[in-house]
Amino acid sequence: MLTFPIKNAAIALKGKPPEELPHGRLAVPPEVRELIERERAKHPPELFAKNEVRTLNLWTVGWYFDDLGHGVVYRETPEGPEVLAVGREEVAAYRESVPHDERPADIKTYRTY
Repeated sequence: MLTFPIKNAAIALKGKPPEELPHGRLAVPPEVRELIERERAKHPPELFAKNEVRTLNLWTVGWYFDDLGHGVVYRETPEGPEVLAVGREEVAAYRESVPHDERPADIKTYRTY
């Protein structure tokens, strides 16, 4: 979850139903890239490198979905998150179709509530 005082896309998406929210590969906003670079400067390179992809994906999902009240299932990639499901129904369908023990390690769930 983003803890920085920045405006995010979730403000413009508030009130939209899950099916109208972003799906697929999300563009990483310049503000998130800037925050990543600020954090990079605070940590040893080898430690930061271990968490860079996870942080980039988590903060990008937060940028789009924070405080919208919908769960999000996404795949982490070095280029940014790929949203697979948004909202109760889509998330439940994903969980039914792919049992927990068969999900790839790069599949994450983001809760916005």
